[in-house]
Amino acid sequence: MRFQRGSEIYAEGKAADQLYKVVSGTVRTCRLLPDGRRLVAQFALAGELFGLDGVSHHRFFAEAVTDVVLIAFPRGEINDWVDRDSTVAQSWQAYTLEKLAAAQDRFILLGRRTASERVAAFLLDLVKRGQGPDDIVELPMSRYDIADYLGLTAETISRTLTALRKNRIIADQGCHKLRILDRDALEEQADEDIL
Repeated sequence: MRFQRGSEIYAEGKAADQLYKVVSGTVRTCRLLPDGRRLVAQFALAGELFGLDGVSHHRFFAEAVTDVVLIAFPRGEINDWVDRDSTVAQSWQAYTLEKLAAAQDRFILLGRRTASERVAAFLLDLVKRGQGPDDIVELPMSRYDIADYLGLTAETISRTLTALRKNRIIADQGCHKLRILDRDALEEQADEDIL
């Protein structure tokens, strides 16, 4: 499946009958709050799965941040495969527990960390999940997307990134990319031992 940047992949409330894998590009899952604010729940990068945001119906909507190529897997077939093969069942259980742990880490990130700690942890997470060099951070999403993901304002994201640049912790590396110049300082800023 191919979607252009900004296209909806699925709507909130739609039957959750498929699981998706990103082949290329970036996807965000979101929800609009009653007061009109947007919450970004997840950024799915190349090689990652998304679509597990509800039991029978999606609790979020999914959009293409960039042009994306996806593979869709029917959930019913996945469930049948898990039922038939204990190795697959164990792998699926490990995957879901890993996602639960990541969600718990995100609660800590949003609930108990400063803005600068949140941004630094976000950058380190993108490096860890990325497929490029260890010192390059791909940022296909906007400052507004990052703000809605971290529970901050776009202005706070910009100020924090500017401070990291000024302190020579990061540097711009072309369009939508940053280079980590001082990983130890970024990890200290993220207070990574919390996670």
